Amino acid sequence: MVAVTGPQGAGKTQRLLLAAAEAREHHALPVYLDVATQSDWAYRDLVAAFDKAARNAGLVKRLGTPGWLRNLSAISKAKAGAHDPKDAGRRIGEALNATIPSFLLLNDLQNLAEASAIEALGKTLEEVSGVIKPGVLVMFGCYASYLAWLTATQPAFASRINRTIPLAAFTDDEARLVLAKKLLAKRIVEELEPTYPFDREAVQELNRAARGNPRRLFELADAALEHGVATRAYQIDADAVRTVLAARGRAPASDPDEARPQADPSEPSPEASPPSVRAAPGPRRSLWGRSR
Repeated sequence: MVAVTGPQGAGKTQRLLLAAAEAREHHALPVYLDVATQSDWAYRDLVAAFDKAARNAGLVKRLGTPGWLRNLSAISKAKAGAHDPKDAGRRIGEALNATIPSFLLLNDLQNLAEASAIEALGKTLEEVSGVIKPGVLVMFGCYASYLAWLTATQPAFASRINRTIPLAAFTDDEARLVLAKKLLAKRIVEELEPTYPFDREAVQELNRAARGNPRRLFELADAALEHGVATRAYQIDADAVRTVLAARGRAPASDPDEARPQADPSEPSPEASPPSVRAAPGPRRSLWGRSR
């Protein structure tokens, strides 16, 4: 059982989607679910995700449904609030065992904010952890503060997490590489500098202002490109980036140490009660394509 933590836009969803893609490439069964904000811990959504994954993998035949899937479907038939979390966890674990190698990937776990839903979640995943065999991966993404809160309130569940992967902020070199990769797909003129029209200092300013956060980096780079087009600039330098940042009311960090990972204002802090949840913004169309 693996937890992937980081602030909004750090790349948690991308890591889970990458795990799903690698699972399919190696003929494993990836069951992926975007956890919704609801009270009954999305049991029905989870069964639907198992069914979709099984059909995509060709495990459901026209004349019959696998026994593990029929056994799992019993979860979705229970009335809201009447689920037995441990029974659900056992059925989920048995379904994962029956399809080894298999991945259970839960995205945005912090969307669960009701105490009853979180308690059910803890008991369910604790039971899953006790049932699964080698060849099964359970991975979920959430805010670091949410995981800290779960650890304090659901110690039995937290003790079953084998590894936590905190997503670090981009270094300036990593920011250059990822911008170069995104820009490459848009090139119509060859033999340009990889990050053109951004120069090295501009990328450093963008990354410092984004504090190494991938989503913010792309948003600020997009704004800088729009500024460059509007001013007919041949190249976007550090001064142009500072102009854009000033217009957006965001000043770059003056101290390199300030560019290190810090608490995200959109990420709730651990408290004695469930962290509040802010709905994630909808997808936005930019130079880089649709981002989550």
